[in-house]
Amino acid sequence: MKTKTFLISLYLILGVTLTSAYGQGKDTKSVQYKAVLDYYTPVYCGDQMVDYITGQATFHIIDHYKDGVWQWEIAQVKGEVTGYYGEVFKMKEIDKYWIPEFGILTWHYNLIGNWGHHYIGFLTYSYITGEMTVGKTVCH
Repeated sequence: MKTKTFLISLYLILGVTLTSAYGQGKDTKSVQYKAVLDYYTPVYCGDQMVDYITGQATFHIIDHYKDGVWQWEIAQVKGEVTGYYGEVFKMKEIDKYWIPEFGILTWHYNLIGNWGHHYIGFLTYSYITGEMTVGKTVCH
């Protein structure tokens, strides 16, 4: 029984080691960090811009590299920011950057204001064309 347990453990360790060694390129890795950064976004209800949010927020960022070349980034953003008209919003956002391959930034925001406004939106920006596309929005 001890031999069987030892052999199963050995095979599991070898399997994990080989999968890790051959599953990714030599320089494929993800790096994460946190930073307080300036934040800004236009806010839309349908295709109508209704506010412009600015302030500082905490970004939790994950950058992914393949063969030493940056591939994409995901940022989770949280904080308290201010609208153009003075409303203070608690916000959460997820940003995804695919610049090297597609030249695209997408972001989903959820803003809850102290005056009762609640905005949820999905926007896309192309670094190639310079165009911003308003996706789905929910406004209360």
